[in-house]
Amino acid sequence: MTPPAFPPTGRGGAIVLVHGAWVGEWCWEPVLPLIRRSGRAVHAVSLRGHGVRARESGPHITLDDHVDDLVDLVDTFDLDEVTLVGHSYGGRVVTRAWPRVADRVDRLVYLDAHAPLGEAAIERATGHLVERDGMVPFDRFTPDPAEFGGADAVDWFTSRLRPQSAATLSADFAVDLPTDVDTTYVAATKDADSPFAGYAAAARASCDWRFGELDCSHWLMIARPVEVARIVLDPTTLPLTHPTSGDPR
Repeated sequence: MTPPAFPPTGRGGAIVLVHGAWVGEWCWEPVLPLIRRSGRAVHAVSLRGHGVRARESGPHITLDDHVDDLVDLVDTFDLDEVTLVGHSYGGRVVTRAWPRVADRVDRLVYLDAHAPLGEAAIERATGHLVERDGMVPFDRFTPDPAEFGGADAVDWFTSRLRPQSAATLSADFAVDLPTDVDTTYVAATKDADSPFAGYAAAARASCDWRFGELDCSHWLMIARPVEVARIVLDPTTLPLTHPTSGDPR
């Protein structure tokens, strides 16, 4: 049996997954094996205060800290031609990190996420947050047992949720991405009055973004892992067009 190469090969074309608020790197578990089957390297970032780093949680954590977590992973593994994927709050991390890793990144994919798509969308998405002692508790996007595989799966999910530092959500994250950056937005359509609806509308209307929808709740990596993996591996396969133009990105 031939031992794995070291330093590891496959650093080119890597996929980096950035989780959202309250959850951790563990939320990507349904998607990871599907991506690995492609032969491409995939890494799920552990943001400070969440997942395996839950003991670090506290109001002292900032968006800059989480950006450092992402940049450090890309640098440590010497990744190149990266597809950066942000879910929910992870879109803020991806956006703010992009200028620091732009020479290593080929694509940005936003999964029902905060995105650099206009001030109105950003304001609407953050207006519902309630802060308690510098932390924002989990208070929406309640998991659907039908999408998660039953009540036990929901219990496993919710037992691992952690409050989010309010400082991570109050910081400005907007970055003016050049129009030639390869960007994709995927909206989950089942959540009524979704705070991400403004981002979805802006992406749908833009000729600079690919846009797709999945008929599921906000936790689309759990509800629709096969579709999410397919999009992440190659956003150009989306059989979708901008309604205003009729042309694929």
